[in-house]
Amino acid sequence: MISFFSKYWHSMFFKIKYILLIHVLCTSLVAKGQAKISIDWSKDLEYLKTELPVMHSNLFFQYPQASYNADIEHLKSQIGVISDESMFIKIQQLLVKIGDSHTASNFMSHLPNMYLPIFVEAYEEGIFVVGVVNIDGSIMGNKLISINGHPLKTIIDSVKTLYVAENESWHKKNVKSYLVNFDFLKYFGFADKEKVKLQMENYYGIPMEVSVKAIESDEVEKEDVEYVRWSNRKNLRPRTSAIFGHKYFAKDSLYFVMYNKCTGRENAQIQAINDSLDMGLSMNCGTKTKVSNKSNLKKDVKPLPYFRSFRDSVFHTIKTQPVKKLVFDLSRNGGGATSQGSLMIEQLAQMIDTTKKTKVYVIVGRRTFSAALIHTMELKRMLNATILGEPTGGKPSFYGGTDSRYLPSSCLRIYFARSKRNTSLDKEVLKSESVIPDVVFPVTFESVTSGNDPIFRWILNQ
Repeated sequence: MISFFSKYWHSMFFKIKYILLIHVLCTSLVAKGQAKISIDWSKDLEYLKTELPVMHSNLFFQYPQASYNADIEHLKSQIGVISDESMFIKIQQLLVKIGDSHTASNFMSHLPNMYLPIFVEAYEEGIFVVGVVNIDGSIMGNKLISINGHPLKTIIDSVKTLYVAENESWHKKNVKSYLVNFDFLKYFGFADKEKVKLQMENYYGIPMEVSVKAIESDEVEKEDVEYVRWSNRKNLRPRTSAIFGHKYFAKDSLYFVMYNKCTGRENAQIQAINDSLDMGLSMNCGTKTKVSNKSNLKKDVKPLPYFRSFRDSVFHTIKTQPVKKLVFDLSRNGGGATSQGSLMIEQLAQMIDTTKKTKVYVIVGRRTFSAALIHTMELKRMLNATILGEPTGGKPSFYGGTDSRYLPSSCLRIYFARSKRNTSLDKEVLKSESVIPDVVFPVTFESVTSGNDPIFRWILNQ
């Protein structure tokens, strides 16, 4: 009996020892798989040095090649000295020096994603707090003066090195997200702790200060955000969150067309094909990029509407309704595919008598960029449109036709321009930093919060 139990426990001991050994080995392998992947920055920087000049349409149009190569060699000397996060930022700063707003990287997706719990917007009067996340909403509507005692202008001068501001309008469009990014405030030395002090002025110009704590943007739900309450809006032009829409005002014989993005289901299908060709590389890079963002989680996505259905609806309205005023709102359009909109505008030019019957207007703004700017100039040229709004974020002459590649080791995605686009034959226009509207309407905090829409009111009064 003793011999039997002795053999039994002896056998069990080796089984348990074997199981423990397997457990240790598996744990070690999992830990090793989860360990931070070492990036070969020399390989990536050499790729930028040799390949990007070949792929870009004209990489050195304002950034001399000798300076570009010297800056890359300087970055190589910092390998092992600075963090990976700092290297991502410095590569973006290198790309910004090129001076082409279509050439950039997705560097922000490789950073911790920490933000101040506020939303700000740039107006003619300054930068104002327009939203908060789970903090005292009484600061909304206040003008931001400084952060941790650092003047806003000083901070802006630093964060401007992270994006190409070809003009003041494009700067106003972009600065709002960079100013409240805690990672950037920390990188430039404007913050060292997650608690940040904001110096502001209220409506009466009285200074005040509040302390806020940086939060991870992935943790913010839509219901956590509170925005400034606008007054009851009257005579406000139509808006839609969809990529396009339209509304007919029978009383004024006014047809208002909203074109918020140059895309549609047709282009989404084409893009899906292109993405499938890139699938292998994308999957390979998936282990090295930040994947915790809620925006990256696969949810039910509503299919985009067909552009041709929208286009045909516009044609039908113009054919069947009296249209004395045709308005194209491109003020929220950041670009996309050009061909569909260009063909539509060419057809409209055949349908509409702009000399007697119909006046055409196009509304632009700081977000009007790339393909949307091309359409603005087509409407001006083919339909004699009057341009209204603030100067555009895009330039009349720009490098576009964006393509992208991944750096081989870090998988940082690099976007670059394939072609040069001119939107006019007028050399003076092409020299401009923006398309300047025929009638300029500065965007003021007072007009937005009061519900006063001077552009739409102006159109109604014509």
